Amino acid sequence: MSNPLVRSLDWNLLRVFLVIAEERSISKAADALNRTQPAVSTALKRLEEQLNTQLVLRNATMFQLTDNGKLLHRECKEVFNTIGHIPSLIAETTESLAGTLSLTMASHMVSDLIDETLAQFHERHPNVTVDVSLVTSAVVIEQVMNRSINVGICLACSHVPGIEYLHLYKEHFGFFCGPRHRYFGRRDLTLADLQGERAVTFKVFASSEVIQTITAMYRQANMAMPFAGLSDNLEELRRMIIAGVGIGAMPIHVMQRDVRDGLLWQLPPYHRPTPIDVYLVTNQKAQLTRIENAFIAQMREVVAAKTIEERTYPPVFTEP
Repeated sequence: MSNPLVRSLDWNLLRVFLVIAEERSISKAADALNRTQPAVSTALKRLEEQLNTQLVLRNATMFQLTDNGKLLHRECKEVFNTIGHIPSLIAETTESLAGTLSLTMASHMVSDLIDETLAQFHERHPNVTVDVSLVTSAVVIEQVMNRSINVGICLACSHVPGIEYLHLYKEHFGFFCGPRHRYFGRRDLTLADLQGERAVTFKVFASSEVIQTITAMYRQANMAMPFAGLSDNLEELRRMIIAGVGIGAMPIHVMQRDVRDGLLWQLPPYHRPTPIDVYLVTNQKAQLTRIENAFIAQMREVVAAKTIEERTYPPVFTEP
């Protein structure tokens, strides 16, 4: 605490700035904080004076964080997210684990590794409530980076500095069509037959190499652009494929039941599908709770018991 700024900085000003940055408006921030607009403006001015830098550029039609404002916004989110985890840290007892495990996952993660981990974790810690939220893989990474969540499971093609990755399994993506499509049931197709076909896909996030990898599949097959359907959710893409809106790239092992049930039909390529890895991710700076540490330890135990071949889906590629 030798830094004079650390001793003199008013943390209430940081909280006000965080709300201003999140709301992107002085008036909206005042409403959220239940304070007057002049009071919020004064708080922002005091913070800028203490830090000796401008944080916000604004006029009647424009609101924008400066580079230093963006930097402070990111750090404030980390600080206040960390503070938000304090009650759960204090509430844990040393005798047994009781409380809530908050787990954020990409939609439709299908793996016996996850299922077995949850089963064993619940058996060992029956007083822990498991709270699962579903978002996109890109959002999982973003929330782990800013520490709004501590534990996530998602697809990833590369590693972001500051995040710890535990490799869970590898899944492969292939193209599928529904019963209404003229290629349904055809066994004489090649990748060239998909040229110009309408397609559905996940919404594109610039920061998501996973989405870029999947989009490259469509480009390689020379499918028609723009896409006929977009969604953040795998289940909604599945709905559009079955409805005949377009062909879609989906995890092969996840769709096998639909293929057996006559709802989907797998299309080329059969022997060289696109591989994408799935990880459990945490922030290296995060102060994990005992519950989170116990879950991660359980996941490591389950993963270590299987070879990489056993953690690859599907394990053997054969032409449908």
